[in-house]
Amino acid sequence: MPLGEPETQGEEVKLIFDLLDVDHSGKIDAEEMKRVLLSLNFSQENVHALIDQFDKNKDGELSIVEFWSWVNGHDGRQTDGFRPQLLNMAVAENKRKISETEERLAAFRSRKEAEEAKAAEEAKRQEEREQGLRFSREDFVRQKMEAGFSKAVAEELYSKCDQDRDGEVNYQDIGWLVSDNLATVEQVKQTYQKGVQKKVEDVSWSEDWKADVSKLLKRRGFKEEEEGLKYHAKNAAGETIALKEILKDKTASLDSKNFPITLHLQASNVTVVDCDEKGLGQLVDTFLAWDKNGDGSVSSEEMSQVLKQVNPKFTEVTLKKIFAEIDVNGDGVIDLQEFVSWLSGENLKKKKMKKKAKEEQDSKIALTLHRKRAEEAKELKLLDGFMQAMSSGVQAAIQPKKLEVYCGKLNPGSNATCSSCSGRHGWVCHACGFVSFWDTCINDCSVSSYGWTCLSGKCPKKKCGCKKKPDFWQRSGFTCTMATVALDVEHIIASAKTAAG
Repeated sequence: MPLGEPETQGEEVKLIFDLLDVDHSGKIDAEEMKRVLLSLNFSQENVHALIDQFDKNKDGELSIVEFWSWVNGHDGRQTDGFRPQLLNMAVAENKRKISETEERLAAFRSRKEAEEAKAAEEAKRQEEREQGLRFSREDFVRQKMEAGFSKAVAEELYSKCDQDRDGEVNYQDIGWLVSDNLATVEQVKQTYQKGVQKKVEDVSWSEDWKADVSKLLKRRGFKEEEEGLKYHAKNAAGETIALKEILKDKTASLDSKNFPITLHLQASNVTVVDCDEKGLGQLVDTFLAWDKNGDGSVSSEEMSQVLKQVNPKFTEVTLKKIFAEIDVNGDGVIDLQEFVSWLSGENLKKKKMKKKAKEEQDSKIALTLHRKRAEEAKELKLLDGFMQAMSSGVQAAIQPKKLEVYCGKLNPGSNATCSSCSGRHGWVCHACGFVSFWDTCINDCSVSSYGWTCLSGKCPKKKCGCKKKPDFWQRSGFTCTMATVALDVEHIIASAKTAAG
């Protein structure tokens, strides 16, 4: 029997009765009868007449028993003229109701299944969170910054990781990220470098660069035309050239229109001199993130801890190989200069920097690192101890520069003249660690916030360094060894106390 079809006479009557009983009161009044019967050629008089005839209790309505007598012709008259039609209408209405009910049930089941699936997915997510296998954007970025990546790079990695844009990433997302972006040591290094290199628009063309490009383009049969900061270059065959073949530390991008060549830094070679202040800060931050215990160097265990966080699949063999590559002097730890050289792509074993270039690189790193230590001391409320430690090391740091300390008085929180010799000629800024021979710091530090140590209140002439060019002091006038300033503030203070006996 098809769904919705009645099987017995009783079921037929019940279906027809329900069709007419619009308000579901269990009785049918004249108006309810008219709603259907008038469409079957019954007149209003006919409707009232049949109700009068079959309404045995005279309440003006037909009960199911009274209706039964009428629809089945118990008065002896034929019902073929209306009963089949009523039954067809009732069956059709019943099927519609059944279909509507099934649709509602299906929608209910679908909603329930979706809710259950959502609840199960949330339970799985919560379990992953509790197990440390799922991270919010904030946690992901924080963890990557703890591993030494810049905030911008950490956020870029998150964007690549969160493919479904649900605001979280799990171990599978991170696994895909690692496989695509951090699978090799070179990829990891280049990702770190993104945080320290300048933006393309911040890089200027040097005259040497232009000259070398011009010569090599001509030598290889290219015609070049300089236009602002671009070269248009192609040969007769329409060929272009990869500029990384021209200069190993530079590369270029070429488009199809006249092949304009736009200079930018190559990710695999970021020298310190190419870094702006922000990049230098990130370079130092990366080293400090590797140096977990703040002792000024990175052990193999510390390096492994960081790189395992970046890529858990790095093997011990790989990690040992990386450490040996960075630890050029083989003393079992990575110092700041070794770290910078590794990240910048320089090979200290094969390449010796010229003295002036070395001084410039070291001074830039020392300046950045010293400023971070001064800020750190201020935040930790250890500024007095930090300045005392810095001041106590001035004598030893100045002597190699063939200068003498005639005063040596620490002047905390003052931009005025020295409280000891009443002068201010040569002095050391404890915000950046540089020697100055002017009223203000050579690096534009706010000395009043950090204080200074007086070398001399007046020019001692022959042994004075004030006649040396400012750029000399800019690149070589710092008074802290790299090893000292690489220590965190607490180590610096403790080391100075130990040295003082």
